[in-house]
Amino acid sequence: MSSQLVGKMYMWVIHRQGMSRNDDGQNRTTRLSRRRLIQSGAATTGLTALGGCLGGSGGGGSSGPVRVGVLSPLSGAWTVYGKAHRRGFELAMDEVNANGGINGRDVEVIVEDTQTDPKTVTEKAQKVIRQDNVDVVAGTFSSASRNAAAPVVTQEDKVLLYPTFYEGQDQENFPGTCNDLLFMFGIVPSQQAAPWMDHMTSEHGSNFYMVGSDYVWPRFTNKRVKANLQELGGNVVGEEYIPLGTSDFGSVLSRISNSDADIVFGTLTGTDTIAFAKQFYSRGLNEEFTYWTVDDEEFATQGKGPQAAHGTYVSFDYFHTIDTELNKQFVSKVQSEYGENAGMDTVGAAMYNAGHMFAKAANEVGSVNTDDIIGGLEGLSHTGPQGELKMREKDHQMVLPSYLTRVPESWSDTNDFEGMFEIIDKQESVTPETANCEFPLGKGN
Repeated sequence: MSSQLVGKMYMWVIHRQGMSRNDDGQNRTTRLSRRRLIQSGAATTGLTALGGCLGGSGGGGSSGPVRVGVLSPLSGAWTVYGKAHRRGFELAMDEVNANGGINGRDVEVIVEDTQTDPKTVTEKAQKVIRQDNVDVVAGTFSSASRNAAAPVVTQEDKVLLYPTFYEGQDQENFPGTCNDLLFMFGIVPSQQAAPWMDHMTSEHGSNFYMVGSDYVWPRFTNKRVKANLQELGGNVVGEEYIPLGTSDFGSVLSRISNSDADIVFGTLTGTDTIAFAKQFYSRGLNEEFTYWTVDDEEFATQGKGPQAAHGTYVSFDYFHTIDTELNKQFVSKVQSEYGENAGMDTVGAAMYNAGHMFAKAANEVGSVNTDDIIGGLEGLSHTGPQGELKMREKDHQMVLPSYLTRVPESWSDTNDFEGMFEIIDKQESVTPETANCEFPLGKGN
């Protein structure tokens, strides 16, 4: 990554495969707006020189910048989620730096593209910790990528701020969950699906056909949803898990068409969920079945387009369209920074909350050392764009709102994030089920 030999240097440093780019693929070496400038009396080259000018580096020290390594899926099958993932954390750190940083120190963010590949996640996690000497790691997207990063942060004794909606913590997935070093900012099935099971079965029927991608999140999510469904007297009439990267869903759709399902419950992800929805619509199955997905946030829905999305039910803790004053301000900042057509989703909001809560915890405890950050985050309350939030101390899981939405027939413009979802109902605060972990949580095996 090259440096301009000038007397000013931006604190925001972004690494992507040897070249910095924005999330639309255009070359750049820094973000241009609202970044704090650091005056330097001499020309310098590279990140090492920057650390020297500031009198220190990260790694829990008390001088120089606080460093955060952000692991985002900026290429590959989950690129659809990567923009908001990265944007949320960028905006949070903009605001933190504008308000004095962390304990008087600026925050420097190092972004790495995980390429939607667990092996690359492991490599990038090792890189930001061992080479870039970060104080904390934020991001990864899927459960598989989180599980790839977790052994690294465990070995290196660094906190991981995980933003994504996921299956819930289970000791079987340790060290990807049930780990004192992991903090979960995303919604889980007991918050995302369970609150709406009675509504969906009462309104649309109790026979479910489950279709998911073949990895941890869909399988464990469906396991929990099936338990909720059985309590309501419902049935699973079909359950299939599809390899990531599938483009032809013809045989699956034929089995759905011939089933007694009332609701097709989707846990497909990435480009697969887009392809499935388009083929579901083209076969006219949207006229025969209710489609409820716990994946298709704003960017997946944008990728599907209006025709393939109309009538789809989606449930999350956050939507771009939420009518709160703080969310209006948040969306306004997103669009001011990234363009009037820029959107935001649940993962971006979680990254935004994670950034602010990390900074709040560090400022309260006066340190970015790992054990201090753990103590500072446990039990911490925060007001986010979606409402009131709290990081539960026992299992590091967020207490969050929950919203049930539907894509209305009136939605016709793929860039209209305001009109993409209509809110059917909401619950202001939903406490998740207690994690299936051994307590107290520990580091390492």
